[in-house]
Amino acid sequence: MAALWKTCQQCLRYRFSNVSIYTSITAVNVISKRNFKAHWVAPTLRELKRRKVIEDDLNGGPKIFHRSTFLEWNYDAEIFAFSNRLGEKFNDLSLRAALTHKSYIERETARLSDIGVESNLQFQDNEALSQKGGELLSKFINGYLRAVFTQVPEELIRAMHDFLTSNPTLETVARHIGLGDLMLCADFPCKTETYVKSFKAIVAALAESSGEERARIFVQDLVVTQLYGQDVNELWNPVDPVGNLTAILKREGKAEPEFRLIRQAGSNSILGVYYVGLYSDKNFISEGAGESLEVAKEMAAREALKKFFRTEDSMRALPFGRQLKNIQSKIAQLENQPNIPLSEWISEKVMSAVH
Repeated sequence: MAALWKTCQQCLRYRFSNVSIYTSITAVNVISKRNFKAHWVAPTLRELKRRKVIEDDLNGGPKIFHRSTFLEWNYDAEIFAFSNRLGEKFNDLSLRAALTHKSYIERETARLSDIGVESNLQFQDNEALSQKGGELLSKFINGYLRAVFTQVPEELIRAMHDFLTSNPTLETVARHIGLGDLMLCADFPCKTETYVKSFKAIVAALAESSGEERARIFVQDLVVTQLYGQDVNELWNPVDPVGNLTAILKREGKAEPEFRLIRQAGSNSILGVYYVGLYSDKNFISEGAGESLEVAKEMAAREALKKFFRTEDSMRALPFGRQLKNIQSKIAQLENQPNIPLSEWISEKVMSAVH
C-alpha cells in the first residue's frame, strides 16, 4: 500500500512540474526516403488491365489452367490423396482406368504419331466402368428411395431417381470431390458428359475394389444427399391430380371428392385468392389456395395426395449416415422390387407391402 501511495505522489509531482516521466528516445540510423514511381507506371498498368478485360470477354471468362501445368504437380500423389480424402480404398489400376477418358488416349496416340514415335500406350479407358457404374448407381438409388419412401407410387420414385441421376446433379457431385483436376481427357475445362462418365466409373471402381456395400454407402453419402432441401413433390408433376385422387378414393370404397369454397379475398381484383376445401363422405381431407377456383381445386387435390403418400411439408427429415445402418439390408432387398404404381395404389396394398 505504501508503494502505491509513493507512486501516486511521484505521478502528481511530475504532472505539476511539467516533466515527462518518459525518457527521450534518439533515432539511430534513420534515413529519409521519398517513394517515387515513374510517370508511365500507372498508365501502363491501366492499359494492361484494359487488354486483359477485352481478352477475357472474347474467351468467355478468364483462362483456366489445369493443375498438371503447375511445377509441383505429382499425379501419383494426387491419386493417393484423392482416395484418402474420400476415405475409400481403391485398386490403383481400377481408379486410374476410371479417371482416363477415351479422348485422352486418342489425343496422345495422335500426338506420338505426328512426331514419328510408335504409340503403344498401356492405358485403359473408362467406357466399360462407366456403363457398369451407371447400372450400380441406378440400383443403389432405387433401393434407398423405396426403403425410405414406402408409401409413394413408383412414378414418384422414378421422378426422384431421374433427378438424382441427371447430368447436372452428377456433375455437381463430381466437381465437389475434385474430379476436374484428376480426369485425363482431351478437353479442358471438362465437359458435363466427361464428369458424369468419370463419376459413374468411380462408383464401379469402388465396387470392384471394396465391394458393393461400400459403393452403396458412397452413393448414399454423395448422391442421394442431393435430395436434402428439395421438395420431392415438385420433382413429380402428375397430369390430372383430381382424377388420380378420384380413382384412389374409388378403389378404397370412398365417395368422390367434393370441393367447397371456404373463403375468398379480392375476388373483384387481379390479386384475388380462393381457398377450397376437399371433402369425402363429409370428412375434411385437405385444402388448397389459388388465384382461381380451378387452381385452388387442383392444389387441394395435390395436398390430399401428399397426405396419402406421406410427403407433406412436415414429413420427417430423410435419414443419412448412421441412421441407415439398421436398414441397409432392407435397402439391398428393395433395389429390384418396385413400389406399387399409381394406377393400382391403395392404402391396404401399401401397408401390406411395408409390413
